Amino acid sequence: MSKLTGFRKKLAADAVSRALSLRKKLGVSFEESVSPIDAAEQLSIDVRFVDLPSMEGIYIADNEPKIVLSSLRPSGRRSFTCAHELGHHMFGHGDRFDEVFTGRWTSRWKDPKEFVADCFGAYFLMPRTTIESGLHKRHLSYRSLTEFDIHKLACWLGVGYRTLITHFAYGLNAISPEKAERLYTFTPATIRAKILGRSVSTELYTVDEHWMGRPIDCEIGDIILLPRFTTTDGDQLVVQGNLADYVVAEAKAVGATQVSTRDSKMSLALRVTRRRYIGRSCYRFDEDIEEEDTEA
Repeated sequence: MSKLTGFRKKLAADAVSRALSLRKKLGVSFEESVSPIDAAEQLSIDVRFVDLPSMEGIYIADNEPKIVLSSLRPSGRRSFTCAHELGHHMFGHGDRFDEVFTGRWTSRWKDPKEFVADCFGAYFLMPRTTIESGLHKRHLSYRSLTEFDIHKLACWLGVGYRTLITHFAYGLNAISPEKAERLYTFTPATIRAKILGRSVSTELYTVDEHWMGRPIDCEIGDIILLPRFTTTDGDQLVVQGNLADYVVAEAKAVGATQVSTRDSKMSLALRVTRRRYIGRSCYRFDEDIEEEDTEA
């Protein structure tokens, strides 16, 4: 092994340790998924959404630190980017600007600061213990994972489909690179179409009774599959019909509500924001708030 490889192993170990320590500090158990945006707010970091197509995110390290995210990126990408920027914060990297990245994450790891921020983000959102708890509860195994299983797990963890595959293959070494390549051939759009039997341009979230941790965060127009006999106490969702063991609902109104199954096996917060919301993250689910100027 080269010196560089040894150095990166040390960086990765430090990133994992800090990520798990932060989960513990925030009171997030290893059975739970976590919202990095909520986590940043708990750490008094101001998170803002802007409509800049050229960037993934920005970390501004001043007396009142800020994270800026592009509202134009998919929700899973925004989530991972926020966790990545949290990594820059935790390691004291100073101001960072992350441009839109379209290649494989492994190819940008030449920069040690980017490498350690990616490691931090991955293990903050997707610790091995959390993933294996989720697999066990759903009677899944690494060997048998399909594209639909990956999609469901990614919904729960709040990350992108490809991000989760990359973490399985290159972070956890839980699946082979060959299996990762096969899974990469599917896209979220084709998976959504196969599940729903029609193409949709919005996000699709599959929620089951094993969802623990972060709220179900979505945008107006997104489709949510909920377990049969789920009830809600707000008007944020409109039921469209049934699909296998799920109720098909569409997010229709901004705000927060509670969704629960009649047998009480699941009770979760569901929060809906405007599409491509611009403004401070703390206001994104407020029904009457106006979008604001968000100059960083």
